[in-house]
Amino acid sequence: MSISHLVTIDPEIPVSNIIQEVQVLYQTRCTYKRACWDTTFNILLKYIQAVQDINPGTVYEFLHHRTSSSPNDVFKFVFWCFSPCIDGFPYCWPVISMDGTHLRGPYKGVLLIASTWDANNHLFPLAFAIVDNESSES
Repeated sequence: MSISHLVTIDPEIPVSNIIQEVQVLYQTRCTYKRACWDTTFNILLKYIQAVQDINPGTVYEFLHHRTSSSPNDVFKFVFWCFSPCIDGFPYCWPVISMDGTHLRGPYKGVLLIASTWDANNHLFPLAFAIVDNESSES
């Protein structure tokens, strides 16, 4: 028996309903993070693709992998750069600054932003990423 039909019928189904359904069907507890992973990942992918449709030239990349302990893909990072940022970069100072902030809530990770300064000495965002942790790899 599966609960995928619930998400198919209502993609905005509350996670608490999914957790409750898993408990009823499988007599096991399901964490919030596990219950909403697939739908959240799909929503993020659709959002980034919609941004690319609205802003032609916007680029993005996802990295995820499958582990032996989980049948689901494990999120590593998503990177995106808006088309206007790409177009404006040649008119900026040739110095790039990186900063990050830790995300709160059920999804841990870090939001990274690469930025520079434009010809008027205003901060100019270049690219964004959400990564699993701050490391050389990410």
